[in-house]
Amino acid sequence: MSHAPPSYQQPDLVDVWDRVSESYKGIDLSAPDHQASMRRFLEVTGDPRGRSFCEVGSGSGTTSGALAAMGARITLVDLSPKSLAFARRHFEEHGLEATYALQDGLRLGFRDGSFDVVWNGGVIEHFTDEGKVALIREMYRVTRPGGLLLIIVPNAHDWPFRLGKWIAERRGKWIFGFEDDLAEGRFRRLAASAGIQGAAFQAHNPIVGWWFLPYGRRITGLLGLNTPRWHAKRSRFGHALAMSARKPG
Repeated sequence: MSHAPPSYQQPDLVDVWDRVSESYKGIDLSAPDHQASMRRFLEVTGDPRGRSFCEVGSGSGTTSGALAAMGARITLVDLSPKSLAFARRHFEEHGLEATYALQDGLRLGFRDGSFDVVWNGGVIEHFTDEGKVALIREMYRVTRPGGLLLIIVPNAHDWPFRLGKWIAERRGKWIFGFEDDLAEGRFRRLAASAGIQGAAFQAHNPIVGWWFLPYGRRITGLLGLNTPRWHAKRSRFGHALAMSARKPG
């Protein structure tokens, strides 16, 4: 297993995500925020049946598990052995199949154009700008001509989230290590530097960012905002900022 140059990512990246994997068991795909995320995901990707999806930096693998249940062919890539082990258990417990690859996303061991959809969520913001560009470029390389590249990051314009993150960092409660969130303009420039043409950007979910603030989850619940409709709402300030690009061919 090869490793990226130290300037591209935090040196303890594997240790960080091995620790984060301990929180995956609390993921509930039936929760309104996850329902909304899947709705927006499928709006971009279309019907997954019979198509090959590669999640680069797969973490819990739960979203890919939902896609597998819909008939997609899944490949999971992660640098964290514990995260990949969690994903494998999740798939096996639900009777689902996948290919598992303990690899560095910056050096994927796949041929050019191997997959219909190459995607991740919550990954590239943990790299320097050089690393972000390198990861986008490598993911695009293994996307087939006519296929789709989809990358989702925390939106730097989600101000409640940014404040909650700042508070957590000061209190020593932030578990995700280095994180450099992106606004659309900067994301667009990085994608262009990676050779991506015709990329589309959209953000949704103006609710979940409030959950990072003290009592934020309780407040949004009391206000009746914790619903699939509100979580799926498109907004410049939405927490999930997605870049999608169809590869020519």
